[in-house]
Amino acid sequence: MASQVHIASLVQKIRRLPQVFIAAVNGAAAGGGLALVCACDIRLAVESAVFAVSFIRVGFSGCDIGTSWMLPRLVGAGRAHELMLTGRRFDAAEALEIGLVADVVADDRLWGRVDEAVQALSAAPPMSLALTKRGMWLALETPAFDTAVEMENRQQVLTAATEDQSEAMNAFVAGRTPRYTNR
Repeated sequence: MASQVHIASLVQKIRRLPQVFIAAVNGAAAGGGLALVCACDIRLAVESAVFAVSFIRVGFSGCDIGTSWMLPRLVGAGRAHELMLTGRRFDAAEALEIGLVADVVADDRLWGRVDEAVQALSAAPPMSLALTKRGMWLALETPAFDTAVEMENRQQVLTAATEDQSEAMNAFVAGRTPRYTNR
């Protein structure tokens, strides 16, 4: 049990850290690998990538390392249940179609696509990214719309009080690259 708890804590750490995690799937993401992909905030894959929950195919529960919570929220309960119960392999095109990944690129384009995502992320202040990440994941656990709006209101007030927000606005208006200080 201690080993299982330790392994599962990795996806919990990914979700709790303020940094945005990008999954770059370049091959197979099965079992624990799929759980790591699900834990990431942005998920990209190459055309030749394959995915599978796979735990159930080797005699374990299909629920492992947070997959039973993350996968249904990413692809919907019906599709997640089918994938978890059967352990069926699926390709990158299906992963894109069901919403598991945000983009699928040619095998030789993955790192360029990751660089594009990193560049897009670098346009936002660090605190804004951290609060957005936290807010997105918390909203999936929030049972009421009004509760989510209240959380968002607080995030807006917090970010409005930072120097980086002013820098972001000034850089946007001036058409220049912002220089953030994380203050």
